[in-house]
Amino acid sequence: MLRQVGLAGLIDEKTSSADVENSKPDPDVVRAALHKSGLEADEVVMLGDTPYDVEAAHRAGVAAVALLCGGWDAEALADATAIYEDPADLLRHFTASPFSFASSSPDRSGTMR
Repeated sequence: MLRQVGLAGLIDEKTSSADVENSKPDPDVVRAALHKSGLEADEVVMLGDTPYDVEAAHRAGVAAVALLCGGWDAEALADATAIYEDPADLLRHFTASPFSFASSSPDRSGTMR
């Protein structure tokens, strides 16, 4: 997908289910990504669009931001730190999102747009 949208060159390290024994909701792929990045779980925010993404992030100690455009409703993604309609919605609210350095304490209050 990254090649198709012309972004493959922007990401130095990649992790996929091919790198681990168990797939999501097991946290193996998230832990592998943390290991490759050299970052700690509390320094990372994971973006996903399924409850399995959210669960894997939580089990690895990583905050999760969810997108509704993956076909799951807000109730199924309720454990996410923040929920946005789609990437465009996240981008519109980026400075108030958990991804922004301007966001000092992400929480779920008021995150539905």
